[in-house]
Amino acid sequence: MKARERKERQDAFEQLPDVNLEYTDFGTRIRQLRLEMGMSQVEFAEKLGLSKQILSLYEVGKRSPKIAQVKKFAEILKVSVDYLMGDTDAEAAFYSVCSTQDKPFYQIFMEVTEDQMGLDIPGVVRVTGLTDRQVRTIITRRMKEAPLPLALQLSDTLDVPLEVWAGTAPYRPHPLPVEAVEVARAYERAGWKDRNTARLALGLELVREVEP
Repeated sequence: MKARERKERQDAFEQLPDVNLEYTDFGTRIRQLRLEMGMSQVEFAEKLGLSKQILSLYEVGKRSPKIAQVKKFAEILKVSVDYLMGDTDAEAAFYSVCSTQDKPFYQIFMEVTEDQMGLDIPGVVRVTGLTDRQVRTIITRRMKEAPLPLALQLSDTLDVPLEVWAGTAPYRPHPLPVEAVEVARAYERAGWKDRNTARLALGLELVREVEP
């Protein structure tokens, strides 16, 4: 590849935005706890090894931390990660298995979606609801850890346990191909007319409209 082409590709990669999926109440919680401890943004940022500007983005919910960063926030603020992240069952389960991660997230992501499910980038976009740029960001920036909202979205849309994205459990292929799972979910979301169209094509008994 010519030097100019390499530079153009590198520039394109650098311009890709970070995956922007907000954490529930994260910014509000860290701000409240910081104030309770009597720390200014400058003091707290220094303890975290961040700039005041980056900390400010976290506190107003315009930036989401990665797993390792959340742990550092929790340590300094003297609270559990579960509390800091909203203490939902899904969040608690995710962080309970994230103490170690031997394989980086982007590699797990590619192995599951491409190698196991046979999805290309447009396929991942279609099934998961992520944007093309978000998917490419995961791959080209070699994300080492998955932000929790991203992991939750992938788990929900691809039917893959959170432990897989955390790197603490192997991926076990679903007994049905991803297309079949996608069709089943589309059927569940469809109205009774569209369901009957599908059932008619399959020779199944039609369903009646349910009163709201």
